[in-house]
Amino acid sequence: MKHVKVVYFDSFGRRPSLGRAFKIFPEVAFVSATDTVSLTEGLDSAEVLLIGNRAYSQEVAAILNRHGRALKWIQFMSSGIDNARAHGIPPGVIVTNAAGLRAGTVSEHAFALMLGVARRLAEAEHAKARQDWCRDAMTPRVISLTGKHMLIVGLGAVGQELARKAKAFDMRVTGISRSAAPLPHVDRIRPRAELSAACAEADVIVVSATYDPAEGALLTKAAIDSIGPHGIVINIARGPLVDEGALTAAVAEGRIAGAGLDVSVLEPLPPDHKLWTTKNILLTPHIGGAGADESGLALHTMLAENMRRWLAAEPLKNIMIAATDSGTAI
Repeated sequence: MKHVKVVYFDSFGRRPSLGRAFKIFPEVAFVSATDTVSLTEGLDSAEVLLIGNRAYSQEVAAILNRHGRALKWIQFMSSGIDNARAHGIPPGVIVTNAAGLRAGTVSEHAFALMLGVARRLAEAEHAKARQDWCRDAMTPRVISLTGKHMLIVGLGAVGQELARKAKAFDMRVTGISRSAAPLPHVDRIRPRAELSAACAEADVIVVSATYDPAEGALLTKAAIDSIGPHGIVINIARGPLVDEGALTAAVAEGRIAGAGLDVSVLEPLPPDHKLWTTKNILLTPHIGGAGADESGLALHTMLAENMRRWLAAEPLKNIMIAATDSGTAI
């Protein structure tokens, strides 16, 4: 029988029961590490590492390079792996992620931001603090989503769930994708080369693409400048996917109606950052995936299925980097 050692690095103490996902595999030895010292010790003969993108720091990358000699597979608990790409991934290691696990919750959050901006909820909260019944002042600026045109930049699991929910608002949906294959609830799919033109025709632009540092921002200044005065930008993916300076300026100058951001280029956001004080930008602290299956059952099921495949030498689900790739130098 093949024996496999799995190390779970959890410096935030978020999922103490994760080991339950592997109890059905007698050949798996599960080790939990909560700091870099225990991670270094746990990596000895470990074949599999479980980790979240936030925990994948430059220090962790260096530890993997020095002590993860037996590593063959890294399973991320997150859909994004941008920190790992930035800090380095050991060559020859398969990398998988948790794409789609929180698609429903993240898409809900996108609509919360959309409705918050469109219905001027931040303005209403400020008026409440002043005890100002500002109905007449607010009414002309309120926007309805019903019948509007949504542009979804990135048609992965989150993007497709956004499209499904958009139809409940009777919205027309256009998607930006590398693939032109038809998808349910998406009325039209356009290539990335047409992003600026698509922004000019949309009422709401939602960024839900995977971030690749080599590609940089998708929603560039040119794309933002093409958005009409009633346009709304929502980012529930990664901060660097949007030209933050251009977006902030467009909102501050009234060239677009507003923005809802769950992510930013710098996280946590520095105290003096313009996003804190720019009116009509609604901010949340990267909580789009919060509240999704707090029992952890969906995550446990996904991990157990990938471990079953690993032990059976079957292809893993959600492969982001194949073992044949050179990886990223650390």
